[in-house]
Amino acid sequence: MSEKLAVHGGEPAITVGTRDQWRRPIEEERAMVIGLLEGGKYSDPARGVVKEFEDEFREMIGAEYCFATDHGHTALACAFYAAEVGPGDEFITPTVGYLGGYVGGLHMGARPVFADIDPKTLLIDPKDVERKITQRTRAINVIHMHGNVCDMDAFMDLGRRHDIVVIEDACHAHGAQWDGKKIGNVGDVACFSFQGGPNPGGKPVACGEGGMVLTNSRKLYERALIFGQLHRRGITDELTLPEYRMLDVEVLGWKFRPHPFAAGLAKVSLKSLDYRNEKMRENWARMAEALREIRGVEPAHHYEKATPAGFHNGHQILYHPDELGGLPGEKFGEAMRAEGAPLKGPQLRPRHPQLEHMRAIFTQGFDLWGHGRGPLGGEFMGLPPFEGYKEGDFPVAESLLEKVFITRSYVEPADGFIDQYVEAFRRVTAGYELLL
Repeated sequence: MSEKLAVHGGEPAITVGTRDQWRRPIEEERAMVIGLLEGGKYSDPARGVVKEFEDEFREMIGAEYCFATDHGHTALACAFYAAEVGPGDEFITPTVGYLGGYVGGLHMGARPVFADIDPKTLLIDPKDVERKITQRTRAINVIHMHGNVCDMDAFMDLGRRHDIVVIEDACHAHGAQWDGKKIGNVGDVACFSFQGGPNPGGKPVACGEGGMVLTNSRKLYERALIFGQLHRRGITDELTLPEYRMLDVEVLGWKFRPHPFAAGLAKVSLKSLDYRNEKMRENWARMAEALREIRGVEPAHHYEKATPAGFHNGHQILYHPDELGGLPGEKFGEAMRAEGAPLKGPQLRPRHPQLEHMRAIFTQGFDLWGHGRGPLGGEFMGLPPFEGYKEGDFPVAESLLEKVFITRSYVEPADGFIDQYVEAFRRVTAGYELLL
């Protein structure tokens, strides 16, 4: 029998600090912001530090074209516009996702069509996507959740065969790769977010708020550019396609440009990205290898060609209650946290639904523009009446609601932390009968 569990009064398995020991270069960040303040650089569209950051990020990814935005949301909205998503269209996106990632397509009048996930990788399932493609499908929105990389070979094949634009939501995946190519240089157009602060809570490259659009297509680049880059320096010179040459410096009127202070902070953050990604992968590989030997838990898989990175919000762990006598995930999580483990889960979000298709606007419909207009109501621009989703529509994603835990990612964990964390898993799983 295992030793006494902490939840029953025993000593916790984890006694060292659970906070990441890596610290951001705050003095360099301070110097960057002070320099911009002293230089009066409060707005500097596509010049100075903004242009420098764009160039450095584009070089890191390897894509031909890029521009920065004020948020990952607006970067993705630019991508949907570039893909010519509009009223009466459909686009496919995973039900395990994020409203902000695809809301641009919705507000352009297109209907989101949700797809299920793969039970091992927890990423959008290309087979289910193919089943959902219709003559109205304009784009596939693949999300590299938690920095884990989707099956890009499968999605690019679907895109080519059906003449559909593949949009990569890479907001968690800065520095990730598919078959040796950086994410952002694989799909038709890719978007990144720089929301939050440095580890552990923010995006891998973080500056409070910011985003980036990347593509190797001149057509997609120019169309995304005119959507949100009002008064960008030199924008009329960048517009080479005949259909856009008529536009002036205010293009189509939206201004989704980043603040120079944010671009400066992101520029500092980018310097340490490779180091942080390398250390996070090393630490997670060590932990994941040990967890594979423990019954009841299983690290989320990744595809053979994938090199995950970033790991915004941490790593996913599948919980198998059937291997532990049916122990509910809630009780397992409670016991783990009593051992000192920084483990979130089951992966239920109290403030909004875990599954996108179960949001009220997608179960009940919604009059998006009033007067009975929009893609979530009756017949609209060739779309049939919206029927609404219901519980049971996505069996894989729904079955995993209480079986996914999240553990933090670490660059520089405290000495002994990983061993103690693994010991917490061993202790709780070995003593599961005491928790039933």
